[in-house]
Amino acid sequence: MRLEWIDDILAVHDTGSLRAAADIRFLTASAFTRRIKAVEEALGGELFDRNNKPLTLRPHVLEAIPELRDAAASLRGIQSQLGALKGQQKRTRLICQHTLSVLWAPKVTRVLSETGKSVRVRSGSRDECLLSIIKSDADVAIVYEEPDTVTAEANDLFDRMLLGQEEFMPVMAAGGADKLARAIEAQQIPLVTYPRNLFLGEVLERVLSTRPLKDMKVTTVAESGLGPAVLEFVREGIGVGWLPTSMITNELEDGEFKAATDIFPSFDLNIVALKSNRERTKSGAVVWREIQENFIPG
Repeated sequence: MRLEWIDDILAVHDTGSLRAAADIRFLTASAFTRRIKAVEEALGGELFDRNNKPLTLRPHVLEAIPELRDAAASLRGIQSQLGALKGQQKRTRLICQHTLSVLWAPKVTRVLSETGKSVRVRSGSRDECLLSIIKSDADVAIVYEEPDTVTAEANDLFDRMLLGQEEFMPVMAAGGADKLARAIEAQQIPLVTYPRNLFLGEVLERVLSTRPLKDMKVTTVAESGLGPAVLEFVREGIGVGWLPTSMITNELEDGEFKAATDIFPSFDLNIVALKSNRERTKSGAVVWREIQENFIPG
C-alpha cells in the first residue's frame, strides 16, 4: 500500500468527487481518474460506488478510513524521521487551508520553483495550519481570517502578511433555479455548508444568524470542509453553497452558476500568510520574502 494511494483515496472521500479530488492532488481530472483505476487494479477491486452523486466509497472502504488516515500520518512521520525524501530538509514547507491549497499554493509554488527552490505543500484545517507553524512543522501558512479579528495572542506568535480579500458568495446551479423557487415556496431551502467545527462553518453560521430568513427554513443536504467539494455539490444542483468568487469566475461568466445574494448574504474573508516570529528558519525567510516581492503591491 503506497502513501500516494492512501492520499488519493482520502482525497476522493473528503471531496466526494474525482474532479475535486484531482484539484487538491494537483492533477488533471483524466490523469487522476487513470491513477484511481490503477489503484483499484492493484488492490483487486472497486473502491468507489460511481452510481451515486456525490461519489461515495464502498462500505468496506469507508470502514477503513480511520486506519488509512492513521497510516498516512505514520508513514509521513517515518519519512521525516529517516530523511527518506532526498533533500527534504532543504525544502520550503508550505501549508494552506484546504480551499487555499487550490487557489494559492500553485501560485506560490510557481514563484519559488522559478528561482530553483523546492516546495513541499500540505493542506489542512485552519487550526492545523496554525499548529504546524507553532510546532515548526511548516515554514509558512496561508489561511483565511475574519477582517478585524487579529488577537494580541496571534500577534505574539506570528508574523502576519495580508495577501488580499475574498468574497464568499452564495450560488446555485443555474439549471436548479426552478427547484430553488419551489423550495422557497415550500419555505425550505437546501444548503451545502461547511462543518460547524471548522473555521468556514463557524463563519457561515454567524453570518446566517445575523440575517434571519423570516419564516424560511434551511436544511443542510451536504457539507464539506473543502471548497472544491462544495463547488461540485453546487454544480450537481444539490443546493445553495458559499464559494470564493475567484474559484467560480468561469461558472458565473458562463451562466452555469447563479448568485443567490437576493436571498442569502455574502461574506468577506482576508487571505493572510503567517510564519513564526520566534523561530526564523532560512527557508521560511526565503518564502516570506518571495511572497512579499511577488504578491504584495509595491
